[in-house]
Amino acid sequence: MKSITTNQNLFLLLCGQFVSQIGDKFYAIALAYWVLQVTHAPSIMGIVLFSSMAPAIVVGFLAGGIIDSFSRKIFLISTDLIRGLVVTAVVVTYYMGALNLSVIIVAGVVLSVCSAFFDPTVQAVIPQIVKQEALNEANAKSQFLSGIALVVGPLLGGICVAWLGYGFVFLLNALSFFVASALASMIAIQPVIKETQSKKKIKENIRDGFQYILKRRSTLSIVSVVAILHFFVGSVQVIMPVFAVTLEGNGAQNLGYLEAFYGMGVILTGFLLSLISINHKEKKFMYGGICLIGLIYSVFGILSNSGIRNIVPYFFVFFLMSAAVVCISTCYRTILQKNVENEMAGRVFGIIGSVGNFTLPLAILIFGVLLDWFQSGQLLLFCGILLTILGLVLFKMDRKHTAASGDHWIN
Repeated sequence: MKSITTNQNLFLLLCGQFVSQIGDKFYAIALAYWVLQVTHAPSIMGIVLFSSMAPAIVVGFLAGGIIDSFSRKIFLISTDLIRGLVVTAVVVTYYMGALNLSVIIVAGVVLSVCSAFFDPTVQAVIPQIVKQEALNEANAKSQFLSGIALVVGPLLGGICVAWLGYGFVFLLNALSFFVASALASMIAIQPVIKETQSKKKIKENIRDGFQYILKRRSTLSIVSVVAILHFFVGSVQVIMPVFAVTLEGNGAQNLGYLEAFYGMGVILTGFLLSLISINHKEKKFMYGGICLIGLIYSVFGILSNSGIRNIVPYFFVFFLMSAAVVCISTCYRTILQKNVENEMAGRVFGIIGSVGNFTLPLAILIFGVLLDWFQSGQLLLFCGILLTILGLVLFKMDRKHTAASGDHWIN
């Protein structure tokens, strides 16, 4: 972890991300309980979740063209500042007794739009403040901190809601965004906008982003990886609650244990990848990770179909599953950061991020329907076999394309 202390800009960026991610987890827990307590309708919770996801999917396809047209530092500062002000408005309306579903939905839409700008900006900024040989380590550290937020955030958020109330937790989230914005203001980022690009209209920049991806086979391969990863992660998110009920013991408690081991896998893998070097091996780890998830899903399905209801074997399944996911995520981000011209990075990460954000809820919808027709073990086994095949095919196609075209990306 030496470089995180010597690279002040990376330290500030990751600290800001971590603080806001913890705040987000607090807010999500408090919001879910508040909505269910006030409306007593899970369907309303679905509407709230939709309002917090759909705008980011749509805006994300277009946001990159705007991000690459202006100073990225401005976007880091302003998006966190706006999110802080929006959540502050939620806090004020709550204490005034005026908080209602309309306020929550409007806030969710604005927060979602801000995320559509913030997330690709972060990925585009990392190559500007980190040396190429340290990109894997930087991305792994980001995954490591996200894993901590994934585990600690909901736990502490639930405790804070119970002890301190909704308003206080909403306020903590607002403060987290203001802190993140302040940290972002201290980051030194060199401008990368070329003169010819700065004179282009935003619409032209957006169009160039799509053309850039469609004309490059290597970039399209990454798009496929992201779509596959999010789709099958979405599938297991639907299967988990249904599966947890079939195990020995309390279903909700089982789900909590499984999610905890999933989070532990994220933390440990992110930490290990920040210590070891996989430079020039990213593609092998990325495609290998897809095959590994396929094997894990297959084992998961076989265990489930075999009638094993003791939860302990599944701890290892979810731990390894998250480890593979982190490995793939770290590698595909690093590959893009190394090979995509930085003035195009906002557009590329914006479009690819939206692809992932679209396939995740799509998988939740599809597998929610399939669970009415098939057992979870059957779906897992099918997904496992399909994932393994897809991983091998994508790896072979990528190697064949590289050999034929000479498109040698740094990896």
